Amino acid sequence: MQVDLLLLAASFSIGVLIGLTSMGGAALMTPFLILVVGMKPVLAVGTDLACGAVTKLIGSLVHWRQGTVDVRLAFRAAWGSVPGGLLGVAAVTRMHRLGLDADVYLRRALGVVLVMLALMLVLKTLLGERPGGSEGREDAMRRWIPLWGAAVGFAVGFTSVGSGSLMAPVLMLIFPLMPSRAVGTDLLHATFLVSVAAFAHSSAGHVDWRLAGILLFGSVPGVLLGSLVAPRLPIRPLRLGLATVLLATGLKLA
Repeated sequence: MQVDLLLLAASFSIGVLIGLTSMGGAALMTPFLILVVGMKPVLAVGTDLACGAVTKLIGSLVHWRQGTVDVRLAFRAAWGSVPGGLLGVAAVTRMHRLGLDADVYLRRALGVVLVMLALMLVLKTLLGERPGGSEGREDAMRRWIPLWGAAVGFAVGFTSVGSGSLMAPVLMLIFPLMPSRAVGTDLLHATFLVSVAAFAHSSAGHVDWRLAGILLFGSVPGVLLGSLVAPRLPIRPLRLGLATVLLATGLKLA
């Protein structure tokens, strides 16, 4: 019972964070499942992805109703990220078949990714809060977004981390004056990517559905709350706090 209450509290808090920033879901939940709950990394990744598919869908729907989603850009990102995500899941499955300890590699990879995300988030927060870039630069970023999506997709399929934390900073460069639009667009893109990756992990038996249900019971109200207030709150202090947590967790895992 105490573990279930802890899971509900953690999932609600992370759900709020997802709705506010589109970041931090997998970056916090997967390490929490590994370090606190004691799950094997492969199972933690799959379970977190199954929950993330639902929470990101709900968050993206709220943002869409508020007009803070660029649907075309989300689809462009998904052209690269969905194949990349399937490749990441295939890499984990292949490691198991070869007899390699995927859990060890996943734990280390997760730690490295989290440290990189923390540094990216700090740089973006300190340097990126300004009207930025020419239209030409933004157009170029839009054209290359499927390629970046492929890299993000692989990271998500392999570690469950990156759907928001890697994509959102790039989208915030495209939408320098509207952080909430970057968040909404990223949530819609992540819905496609995470759903496909979650299905692939589920097919490989990497999802604890009972635990996923408990996590969703807490995270769904949280993401609804976060998405509703996202356009009204400054998120600079929140990003810096998240970066601190990501850095500490990444160093512990690596």
